[in-house]
Amino acid sequence: MQTLTRRRFLSQCAVLTALPRVAISSGLSTNAHIIDMGNAAYLDRSQTRIELDARDGCTRPNHDFYETLAFAGVNTVIRYYSDQNNANLNCKNVTRRERDMLHEHGLALAIVYQFEGRSKNRFTGARGTQDAEFCLHRAQVIGQPSGSAIYFGVDSDAALNSDQGVTEYFQAVAQVFAGRFDIGIYAAGARCDLIQSAGLASRFWVPEAPAWLGTHAYMNSNRWHMFQNKTNIDLSAVTDGHGQKIHIDTNIVNPDQTRSIGAFNGDGSERLYDAQHLTSVVRAHYWVNRDRLPVYDFPGGAEVGHVCIARTVHVTSSHGGWAEVDIDEDGLPEGYCQQDGLLPLNQMPKWRRTSCKLMDI
Repeated sequence: MQTLTRRRFLSQCAVLTALPRVAISSGLSTNAHIIDMGNAAYLDRSQTRIELDARDGCTRPNHDFYETLAFAGVNTVIRYYSDQNNANLNCKNVTRRERDMLHEHGLALAIVYQFEGRSKNRFTGARGTQDAEFCLHRAQVIGQPSGSAIYFGVDSDAALNSDQGVTEYFQAVAQVFAGRFDIGIYAAGARCDLIQSAGLASRFWVPEAPAWLGTHAYMNSNRWHMFQNKTNIDLSAVTDGHGQKIHIDTNIVNPDQTRSIGAFNGDGSERLYDAQHLTSVVRAHYWVNRDRLPVYDFPGGAEVGHVCIARTVHVTSSHGGWAEVDIDEDGLPEGYCQQDGLLPLNQMPKWRRTSCKLMDI
């Protein structure tokens, strides 16, 4: 039985408002349970090297934040391998210390490699070999178990890199890995489709970038495994109030394709998700099907916000043509929008350029 320390008690009191208010019929929460983070939550984020020792920053882990994640229903954190850290993402590289810390809080860990993913002509066979060898080294350092997944971020629209270059990149990765790790791709729908059709990866993760080539068609094909539905959340009941600004992204798993994203537990085993829970999460999320959909404090009341075309909301309840919506994935609804402005997750509308501006969340 876990000891209720003063820190844990205060953390749990602070996060009570982050708990899901509405549960589906199965009794399982529809709150976000898989997040990705560009940097670890440390109170001294000043890492200058990949490996940590007593002289580096990133030595004061923000345990309150990780306790809050676990208490709010998060069970998996996706973190990075990257060639180097930078000014915006100190502590970007996951370390053995962080792996142990996540597992101590009951959180599974999944891995994505990303470095200069938006550079033009970056993806080539030679670079695939280099990146795969780097990932093997990092996997050895943190003790990533064989058979888990490493995703590779092709983090740009299709115009920056050729189909041939991306294909040769993943061919090289597969050759270097030689079956030791599952290969995943984080990319626009067109790139996921390209690599999936070529049989060069087994896990397909679509970014929250609805304008990118092929994303609309790929999402509606139902071939995707994971969708990053919200990005850069730092003002929710889960992320706020921990002594630092912490950005998280949230993700949805497609239960028609998988019960796993290749994450691993503290004992090295694969983290599997309950199929009923995954289904409930999908069914609770909807696309916005209007250029700009107002959110009101109550049906017919004052406008308190808005959401834009081809973005998602989490519907916590609906009645009389109105949907109560959570737009920052902390389980608490921000207000109400008209139900006929929404489409289920298997019917993504085409993104189009409008005057609608995304709100900070």
